Amino acid sequence: MKKSHFVFALLLAFAMPAFAQKKTDPKKEVAVVEEDPSGNLVTDAGFEVTEIKTLKSYNQLTTFLKSWGTPNQTSADLFNTGVKGTKAGAPVNDYGTQEPLGGTSYAGFRAYTKDAKKTRTYLQAKLSQKLEKDKLYCVRFNLSLSDLSKFGVNNVGIFFSDRKISNQHDNALTLMPQVTEKTNKPIVTMDGWETICGTILGSGKEEYIIIGGFGLEDNMKIDKVKKPAAQQGVILSDAYYYIDNIEIVPVEAQSQCFCGKTEDRDPDIIYSRSSAKSIDMKPAQFIAATSVWYSFLSPEIPAMFEGELVDVAETLKGSPEISIELIGHSDTDEMNEAKVNRHYDGLALKRAEAVKQFLVDNGVDASRITVSSKDNTVLASNKPTPMGKAQNRRVEFVVK
Repeated sequence: MKKSHFVFALLLAFAMPAFAQKKTDPKKEVAVVEEDPSGNLVTDAGFEVTEIKTLKSYNQLTTFLKSWGTPNQTSADLFNTGVKGTKAGAPVNDYGTQEPLGGTSYAGFRAYTKDAKKTRTYLQAKLSQKLEKDKLYCVRFNLSLSDLSKFGVNNVGIFFSDRKISNQHDNALTLMPQVTEKTNKPIVTMDGWETICGTILGSGKEEYIIIGGFGLEDNMKIDKVKKPAAQQGVILSDAYYYIDNIEIVPVEAQSQCFCGKTEDRDPDIIYSRSSAKSIDMKPAQFIAATSVWYSFLSPEIPAMFEGELVDVAETLKGSPEISIELIGHSDTDEMNEAKVNRHYDGLALKRAEAVKQFLVDNGVDASRITVSSKDNTVLASNKPTPMGKAQNRRVEFVVK
């Protein structure tokens, strides 16, 4: 045998036992992280586990699911329908009774307590990839207040972080979550699961999520709740929540996140400002000082501006030398909606055309009016608040 062949055979002989052990040893499992076909950035989003022989106590979430950690010292809890004991069993456990939303497992955390011997607990996880800058994401998760909780609280949600948090204590986190219940009211649902959802615009830095109850107790809204009549057990001085099915997926528009549908939105704000017009203005100044603002996704002129537009029409009829350009604008949310619903294509231009038609209907020659749009390329406000967005939904008047 050639020397090179002998060396190769010798190396192969030493290597074979190791290869064989990886193939046949059932006690040694290798976790394989596969990309979620749904686009969910959360690994182990439903907290499912199969090996539960040693799942017997509290605070074992991080023991069984390495994808989940904690920003503090104490781990959150893991519950499973295959566990017989009440410390980690489901549906019945020491905190109440709740069936998993899906599968056989769910997690639990303490968002608030009046018991000096207890602390709040949190869940922390690294996303499968960072949020992309200026990309919109739908965030959904399901909560259920445990039946033996004495309280329900607000400020329960998900905080997105650009780094892993590793505290050497169990103090409450004073960070404020970016995604909470829509109105951030205390969550008191015990009978079944409540879906919490919202959208977040990525900055390109968010890589970790933390879930729990946030903020100082003095800043929390705390509601007392009653134990369900059929529930056995002693009421706990806590607000303890079960959590299941966490989802963070990229979307093009808010309507793709079911909490962002038009019917679920907060009441639309139509912006209006005190008129800067005066009776001694020249016609061109009077017209240039005019603007019309709109409801979300609507090209219809709000009734509140019709009187002012009638005045503009009279001014134009009295000043035949003046021509105008009407420039329509949209906010960024509307432009995102247009990507997934063609009905909203050209919304900014439709707004300008609606104003032109109003003026024509009130006696202005159509040849004196041109229309154009700038969509969301020239924002009146960069603030991501409802009022800031409302300022961007407008038609401006330019005198030629």
